[in-house]
Amino acid sequence: MPEHFHRLIRPPPAEATVRFMEELKKRSAPEIIAVLARNQDHPRCRALLARLRLPPTVHSDSYHRVGQRRYVPFDVFTEKKHMEKLDSMHHNPVQRRLVISPGQWPWSSFRFYDLNDSSALAMDHLG
Repeated sequence: MPEHFHRLIRPPPAEATVRFMEELKKRSAPEIIAVLARNQDHPRCRALLARLRLPPTVHSDSYHRVGQRRYVPFDVFTEKKHMEKLDSMHHNPVQRRLVISPGQWPWSSFRFYDLNDSSALAMDHLG
């Protein structure tokens, strides 16, 4: 998605999920902000950077925020729920009318799972 992403992970042990997400946000947020700042001549980058700007009432060292402050994991215990979540993630760009079919979204795991194409996004099969 242009302003967010979904991830379906299975880190061992389950308690590692929160630590994983903290580390992911800590490492990715500054890079996302830097890329947007370097590319402000592009209207979408400028607009997204403006949306990430924190209000002046926030007392912090930061001027922008990427992602939610908290992470609340949603546990997926069954193969049925796993497939339901994966299908929902794959169809999110279609529902948002960004593409006509899930395989057209270049950053989707749909190409990996349904087309066996790992050229843009390689990962481990979850199921």
